Amino acid sequence: MIHSYSLHIVPTLIACLSILQSSPSFAHFLQIHAHIIRHYLAGDPFIAGKLLEFCVASPQGSLSYARKLFEGILQPNIFSWNTLIRGHAGSPNPNGALLLFRSMLSTDTVPNSHTYPFALKACARLFAFKQGEQLHGFMLKSGAESDVFSINGLIGMYCACGHVDLGQKVFDTSNVRDVVSWNSMLSGFIDCGFLDRAQNLFAEMPERGIVSWNVMINGYVKFGDVKVAQELFDRMPDRNVESWNTLIAGYAKCGQLDMARKLFDEMPMRNAVSWSAMISAYAQGERPSDALRMFAEMKMVGAWPNYAAVVSLLSACSQLGALDMGRKVHSYVERNKMKMDSVIGTALIDMYSKCGCIDKAFEIFSNLPHKDVFSWSAIINGLAVNGHGAKALKLFDRMKEDGVRPNEVTFVGVLCACSHGGLVALAKHYFNSMSAVYGIELKSVHYGCMVDALGRAGLLHEAKILVETSPWKGNPVLWVTLFGASWIHGNLKVAEMAVERLIELKRDDGGVYVILSNMYAMKGMWNKAREARMLMKSKGLNKERSRSLIEVCGIVHEFFVGNQSHPESPKIYRKLDEIFMRIRIEGYGPNTRLALFDVEEEEKENLVAHHSEKLAIAFGLIGMCAKEAIRVIKNIRVCKDCHAFAKLVSKVYERDIILRDRNVFHYFRGGSCSCGDYW
Repeated sequence: MIHSYSLHIVPTLIACLSILQSSPSFAHFLQIHAHIIRHYLAGDPFIAGKLLEFCVASPQGSLSYARKLFEGILQPNIFSWNTLIRGHAGSPNPNGALLLFRSMLSTDTVPNSHTYPFALKACARLFAFKQGEQLHGFMLKSGAESDVFSINGLIGMYCACGHVDLGQKVFDTSNVRDVVSWNSMLSGFIDCGFLDRAQNLFAEMPERGIVSWNVMINGYVKFGDVKVAQELFDRMPDRNVESWNTLIAGYAKCGQLDMARKLFDEMPMRNAVSWSAMISAYAQGERPSDALRMFAEMKMVGAWPNYAAVVSLLSACSQLGALDMGRKVHSYVERNKMKMDSVIGTALIDMYSKCGCIDKAFEIFSNLPHKDVFSWSAIINGLAVNGHGAKALKLFDRMKEDGVRPNEVTFVGVLCACSHGGLVALAKHYFNSMSAVYGIELKSVHYGCMVDALGRAGLLHEAKILVETSPWKGNPVLWVTLFGASWIHGNLKVAEMAVERLIELKRDDGGVYVILSNMYAMKGMWNKAREARMLMKSKGLNKERSRSLIEVCGIVHEFFVGNQSHPESPKIYRKLDEIFMRIRIEGYGPNTRLALFDVEEEEKENLVAHHSEKLAIAFGLIGMCAKEAIRVIKNIRVCKDCHAFAKLVSKVYERDIILRDRNVFHYFRGGSCSCGDYW
C-alpha cells in the first residue's frame, strides 16, 4: 500500500524508518517513537506496523511495549496482527499468540498464509494438540490447507504434540511440498523416536539439502549411534558448521571426548556453538580443567560463550572450586545482560555454594526474580553441605509456604542437613514423608542419606537393617556408606559384613581394603590386616589417590600426597616445615593411627605430614594475599590429622581455611571448625 504524506513529513518518515532498519538500541527507538508521535504519524497502520515489527523482531525490542503499541492502533491491519502473534509465538508465553488469534477472529479480520504458521508454532511449543486441531479446522474452511507454509506448520505441530501419524497424513495428502516439508517430517519422525521411518523418508527425498543431512546425523546422534552418524557425515556432499557441531555433540554424548576434540580441531570454521559444545562436553564429562582451558582459548580468538556454555562453565568452576574463574563468568553474565533466569541463577547458586561462598549463593537466590523448585533445591543443598543445616531446614519450610512443591533433589538437601546436624529423628520424619505426603519415589540417594544420618549418629545396627531391607540393597554405594560409618565408630563387625556384601556385588574398592586393614591394625590383629592387604593386591586394586585442588591467582593447582612435581615444591616444603614448628607449640602431634601399619613410626609421620591438603594449604599461605581465605577441595574424606592441622593453622596464621571434602565443607577459623568435629 502507498500512503500519502505531506511533502515536509516525507524526509522525516524516511529517516525514521531507515533508523529502525538498522536495529538501534531500545532507548533510541523510544526517541524515534516520540518523534513520530510529534508529527502525528503514530496512528498510521503502516508506520505502526513497522514500529511493532522492531519491538517483536529486533534483539533490542520489547514484546510488552509492542503490546502497548498495538492497543493504540484504532484499526490494526493483518500485518500488525501477524507481527504481534509472531512475537508471542516465540516468547516464553506462547499462549498469548493463541489468545491474540481468537481476538483477531472476533474483529472479522481474515487470517492469511502468515497467520496460521505462527499460531501453529505456538500450539507446537505448548503441546496444545486440541487447539492445533481447531486451527486445522479453520484452515480447511478457509482453503489455507493448500498453502505450503501452513502445511509445514501443521506437520510440525502434530509431530511436536506426539501425533506423528497425523503429521504424516498431512504430508502424504498435501499437493504442495517443499524441502521444508520433507525436513519437518524427517525431524518429526526422529523427535518421536521413529528412526527407521526417518531413514526411509530420507532415502525417498527428491532433494537433500545440508539441513536434511544434518537432521539425519542428529537422529543417529540422538539414538547413540555415533558410528553411523560419522559415516553419514563422511558421505555429505557439502557441510556447514552445524554439521560439525552436531557430530561433536554426538561424540561428547557418548563420552568420546578425545574424538570430539579431534573433530573440533579439524573444523574449517567455528562459531560460538562449536566452542560451547566442547566446553559443555568437557564439563559434563568430568574434565572441568579442560573446560576452563577451552574457555581461555575461546577468548584468545575473540569468541564468547553462549547461554549453554555459561552454564557448563559454572559447572566446571563448581567441580574445581575455581572461585576466581566463577566470578569472571558471573561478571560476563552481568556485562552482557544475560537474563538471570532459573537455569543460570541455579548454576550460580551451585557454583558459589561449592566454592564455599554460601553468603554470595544466598544473595543470588534472594535476588532471583522467579524462584522455581530447582533454585530452591540448589540453595537448600548448598546450605546443608556448607554446615548451615538449621537455615536449610528453615528455608525448606519457607519454600513450602510459598507454594513450591519439593522434588527428589530438594529432599537430598533436606536429609543431608539433618545428617550433618545429627538430627536423626527429623531425618526419619522427612524420609517417611517423601512418598506418604509428596508422592516422591525414594531413590538410592535418599536411602544413602538416611544410612549416613544413622551411621554418623552411631546407630549402625539400625543403618544395617535399613540397607538390608531397602529396595536398593544391591546398590554398592549404600554398603560403602555403611562401611564408612563403621570406620568412624570403629565397629569392625559391621565393617566386615559391609565388605562381604561389596565382594558379593563385585564392587571392589581398593580404599575399602586399605581402611579395613588399618582397622584390624588398630586392634592389633596383624594377620588379618596383612590378609586384607594381600587380598587387595591379588585383585589388582588400588586405593583412590588423594588429591587436593587450590585456586591461586586464577589458576587451579593440583596436589597429591608426597607430590614434589609442583614448580614451587621447595618453597612449599620449607613452608610446611615452618608450619609444623609453629603449630607444635600449640600442642599439635601427628595422628598416625590410620597410616600404613607396616612401616616405622617415623615414616608414618612423614606420610601424614605430606597429605595433599597440607601441601595445598602451605601453597595457599605462600601465594595468596594476607587475610584472603584459603579454599581447598579434596576428592576424598579429610583425615583426622589434616583436620586438626587445619584448625591450628587457622589459629596460628589467623587465616580462614575452607576445605571441601567428599562429604561436607569445613570452615576453619580461630582454631575451630564449623563441623564441630562431627563429619
